Amino acid sequence: MFANETDIRHKLAIAHHVIAHYGWDELVSTHLSARIPATDAVLITPKDTAFKNVTASNLVLVNLEGEYLSDNGHQILKQAANIHLETYKQRSDIMCMIHTHSMYPTIVSSLSTGFQFTNQNSLRFYDDIAYHPFDGLALENEGAAIAKALGNKRVLFANNHGVITTGTSVEESLYYHFHIENCCEMLVKTLQCGVKTHPIPKEICKITKQQFDEVKTPQVEFRYFTDLVNAG
Repeated sequence: MFANETDIRHKLAIAHHVIAHYGWDELVSTHLSARIPATDAVLITPKDTAFKNVTASNLVLVNLEGEYLSDNGHQILKQAANIHLETYKQRSDIMCMIHTHSMYPTIVSSLSTGFQFTNQNSLRFYDDIAYHPFDGLALENEGAAIAKALGNKRVLFANNHGVITTGTSVEESLYYHFHIENCCEMLVKTLQCGVKTHPIPKEICKITKQQFDEVKTPQVEFRYFTDLVNAG
């Protein structure tokens, strides 16, 4: 077992349960992953396993080529390998990825306007969102195209498909995923009002984004998520 693997397994399992708690999972169709620092080993959601049933022990360990390093009787979805592993190859700073097909981000991914910065909360993601055109199910190696589209951003909307959030830790990725989910819900409901929003000047957008980066505390929020899972 790698150094820190036990801790990362525990945190990634918690992240699955948080996604399930909020209803952002889709039966057994979406997937999370976390890289073991200073290695080419990646933990990924076990295939055909509901998020509420994911545990530290049934997470699957593979290398960046998709070869199995664990022997716990579980495999991973081909789509998960394609989407996650290529990004880890291209972005050494990314330690966790969360991909969902949840309602509001999928609606936003289908809008020709993309994500819109209509309120303070949305500015966490200002100039930090990428897009990838829909190309069918990711059964082939679409991962290279997704990694290229992501570039140096933290969030990617796969058009007509869903959303991917990334982070330098499980805590950070879950932090961003929680907020992108809420921001997408707020955006959809704002658009339903049928009224023009107050525009936010670009300079204010940039300043607010910088402020959010300076004050974010994903480790603190993760303690809340841990308590939420333990209480359930």
